[in-house]
Amino acid sequence: MPIEDSLRKMLQRAAEETSPPDLEQFRRRMQEYPNRSIHEGREARPSGWAIVTSCAFGLASISAVVIAIGVVWFVTVQYPAGVAAQRELARSQRIGPLLPILASDDPERRALGLVVARQVDPAFAAETTTRLAQWDVSQAQARVAAARIQRYSERIFEGLQKLQLSRDPSDREIAIWQDLLPVLKESQKDRDDFINVAIEYRKVLPLLRVNESSPFRDSYWGELWIYNILLNSKINPVVEAARRSAPPLTVVEQALREHGTGLPADKRMAFEEAVLVYQNTLKAIQ
Repeated sequence: MPIEDSLRKMLQRAAEETSPPDLEQFRRRMQEYPNRSIHEGREARPSGWAIVTSCAFGLASISAVVIAIGVVWFVTVQYPAGVAAQRELARSQRIGPLLPILASDDPERRALGLVVARQVDPAFAAETTTRLAQWDVSQAQARVAAARIQRYSERIFEGLQKLQLSRDPSDREIAIWQDLLPVLKESQKDRDDFINVAIEYRKVLPLLRVNESSPFRDSYWGELWIYNILLNSKINPVVEAARRSAPPLTVVEQALREHGTGLPADKRMAFEEAVLVYQNTLKAIQ
């Protein structure tokens, strides 16, 4: 049998077995398709309320994190600082009324104040006891020092007064040669006296004019001797004060060259000796 006839018969048989198409059902499907597509598109697109809800949940999460951080900061930093400040305020209110009593010059009042302070604040009382003991020692030392320089104080005061107030060159010479330099040399006989007098002479140093050789004064090498003695005193605060205001060696040597030749022989030799000692002193303290 030819192939064409076989194919024709197969097609006829298939057509006979297949039911005819349902045109009405096809028409309904076509009508429903656009409405279904629109509805499905609306369902796929998020609504405005859903967006607002999502943003609200996000802001709530951020706010919760911020609040948690604030609570942690307050608990770990702010609250302890506030508690400490309240404690210090309460401590100050308890101690405040005792301060005038503890600062009194009357030992009995201070002792009574310490008794009360031990009940109010033992730590403050212990520290105050130590400070008062140190103050008593310093006051005792000051009284001893004042007693030691008492016999020198009148001449020291007179010399300072002449240097500060008088413009007369002769008054300056008297202040150096009769008051200040003799007192400093006399005090060297007793080391304790010398220490107290030398400390007092820190007031004299700013009034000396060894850095100025013009106009030249006969008190120049006497003032230089005061520097020599104080720089060699081996008293730390005195040496440091003298070192800060001491003139350079070149200034002193220039003053000797310019004015030494015009002096009488005894004064020139005293001037030269003072300069030589000053030179050796500066080498020794370097």
